[in-house]
Amino acid sequence: MSLSGNQQPTEIPPKRIHPNANPSENGQELTTKQQRNYQVFPGRNLFFCWGRLMTSRAYWAFFIALLILFVPSALFFAFTCPWLWSNLHPVVPIVFAYLFILAFASMLKTSWTDPGIIPRNLHPTNLNNANWNNEYGTAYDDMWPTNPPMPREVIVNGQVVRLKYCDTCQLYRPPRASHCRQCDNCVEMEDHHCIWLNNCIGRRNYRSFFVFVVVATIMCLYAFAFSFVHVYYLYNQSDPKSFVDALATAPLSFVVFVLCFLFLWSVGGLSVYHCWLVMRNVTTHEQLRDSVMSHHRPPNPFSFGNIAHNLWYVLCRPQPKSYIARRKNYAPPFYPNPNSGHELAPAWNYP
Repeated sequence: MSLSGNQQPTEIPPKRIHPNANPSENGQELTTKQQRNYQVFPGRNLFFCWGRLMTSRAYWAFFIALLILFVPSALFFAFTCPWLWSNLHPVVPIVFAYLFILAFASMLKTSWTDPGIIPRNLHPTNLNNANWNNEYGTAYDDMWPTNPPMPREVIVNGQVVRLKYCDTCQLYRPPRASHCRQCDNCVEMEDHHCIWLNNCIGRRNYRSFFVFVVVATIMCLYAFAFSFVHVYYLYNQSDPKSFVDALATAPLSFVVFVLCFLFLWSVGGLSVYHCWLVMRNVTTHEQLRDSVMSHHRPPNPFSFGNIAHNLWYVLCRPQPKSYIARRKNYAPPFYPNPNSGHELAPAWNYP
């Protein structure tokens, strides 16, 4: 094309080329399919429904927990509730059905909700690529100090709280945050990792976890009591009174009675324990750490000094939005590579 008049050739700015993009046979740049954040998420999590639901990978224990919830409930519904409906009052099985729905919904919400995962690389220690060399041929990583970052300190209610650096997530963990080894994520206000619900318990799902534990305890007490009422009524109605005849008439009610008695010790103990933690505004990690350092334990800087205020803060405050934006398009950070012209290279690898 010839130039005429005062027209001057204009320089076409170079395109930003993704370092992983491969050229096609005719020299044109291939367009890579846009990925979403959940598809490249580095933690040990599973995502379903296009990133709307997430959980951990050890799902076998979760299925066992479902069986523990469903089997006694199904037996109680099938063999005890019809008798309670006819001989006692219809409201008794209706209340149990409501408790079951509430427990099951809370269980699913706890298991499939982001517990409060903190995004990675908020405070990266090295933004350079190890393959790049400076003008003297020295790798940038060799020039960077190898010592881990020093802890930082913040003041919370007049007390010094240390912020530890997480080498895996490349960030300073906020107060009360911990790194979960099972999920490989830093979680805000992490209480513990629950293998039975297959998820971490943190700020965003602790309330549903607490509801599940308390309601499951009430369900155990409820089924335990009314199964006993069923068997005891049949015992009184038998002539002559015979416990064996009562068991022969309603054997599965007695099975529910025994199962609920066994489960009540574990679920009830867990419920009482977390009620005690909530009243003090303490997480399980903090309580275990304090029990080890009992002789040098400072006062809890996060407690409001009032049981009602602690209960309101832990259970009634609004749930924050997820920080990891798992359904948004994945866009890794880039900055120019001085050794490759106009191409752009990732500031750090995002697995």
